[in-house]
Order: sequence, then structure tokens, then C-alpha cells
Amino acid sequence: MGSQAVFAIPPSVPSPSQAVSGKLTGSRLYVAFLEFLRPWIERVVDNPRAVEGVAQELLGDVRFLYLLTLVSQDMVLISEKELSNAYRMVCERFGKLGIDVEDSLEIMLEHDLLKLRKIKESFTNFASLYIDFALKSPEDAYRYAIILIALLLLLIASMEVSSREKLELIANTINRLADELELYTLTFMIMLEKGEENKVIATVRNLEELRRVLGVE
Repeated sequence: MGSQAVFAIPPSVPSPSQAVSGKLTGSRLYVAFLEFLRPWIERVVDNPRAVEGVAQELLGDVRFLYLLTLVSQDMVLISEKELSNAYRMVCERFGKLGIDVEDSLEIMLEHDLLKLRKIKESFTNFASLYIDFALKSPEDAYRYAIILIALLLLLIASMEVSSREKLELIANTINRLADELELYTLTFMIMLEKGEENKVIATVRNLEELRRVLGVE
């Protein structure tokens, strides 16, 4: 089930910032996407810590995967400036209540920018890398999909709540998942640098392992 769901996830899966990007939130397709997600978002608002379970359920929903595929096609329409502005807006929302998510949002932005640049440079090459990763490391690929969808849900949920307590719970979960996302960013960077013949097929799980992969003492 897990590996099958990963193959249904398009390589250009919407970045979490698309949840708050002005370019897409006004589109009819994205409005329909958000309407579909409404009951799932409400569950995340009620209990932010349960977001990974919600994301896992969504990955088993064919309707979600279909809408996700359609929405993902708009990813290339986003500029780097729009990505940065979207994350800045979210950071300011949390910052007004004294909640720090800046480092986590920078990690998410870095990941989005890497994907955006590589997709615009050559979608075929990026898709090949993504498929190779999913084939050779399906468990890591499935976890990656859950993290992306969970962060997408959390950012949407953060726009729905006003209480500091709920926003703090959302922020704590974002911070935890962003730490994992950073390892996937590093993994993809290494895969791209190594080239087709020397692809990394497992996710770098910590800084010590990263040093070994890079050959740094």
C-alpha cells in the first residue's frame, strides 16, 4: 500500500507554501482542492499532533491523489519570490504571537526552491530521480510523502486558527517534521551531485551519516 501510494504522488507534489500562495489560492482548482481537504484540516486543527495519521489516510484516498496530481501541475507557475513571500507571511503570523518557526520555514523554503529549480531546469531528470528514489527506497519515499502532505496540512491549519495555544502546537509539529525534511533535502542534493551512476538510494538520517556520504571527517 505504501509504495503504491508513493508512485501515485507526482514528483512536482505541491509545496507546503502553495497553501498560502496568492497565485494558487485564488484558482478554482485550488479552491476545490481546499474544499475537499476541509474535513481533514478540521481534524488537524483539533489535534495538530495527529497530522501524520491524517496524511497517511489521505495517501490512501484516490480522490485526494487525483486532485493532488492536478494541483501539482501549477507548481512550475510559482516564482522563487512568491515562494519566499509565502513563507515570510507564515513566519510573521507565528512571530506576532512570539512563536518561532523561522528555522523550520527556512528548511522548507530551501527544499521547495531546490525542487522548483530542478523541475524548471528539467522535469524529466527530476522525475527520473524521484522515481529511482521511490523504487530503491520505498519506505523512505513513503515517509517523505507523509512529511510533505503533513506540512501542507499544518500550514493550511495555521491559517484557520487564532489561539496561541493551537498555533504553538502546530509550530511544534512543523519544527519536528522540518528536521526530517532537511535530511531529505540533503539526500536529494547528494543524489543530484553524484549523478545517475552513483545515486544515493537511502535517506541521510543524521549529520554523522551525511559526513560519511560526503567523505568528510
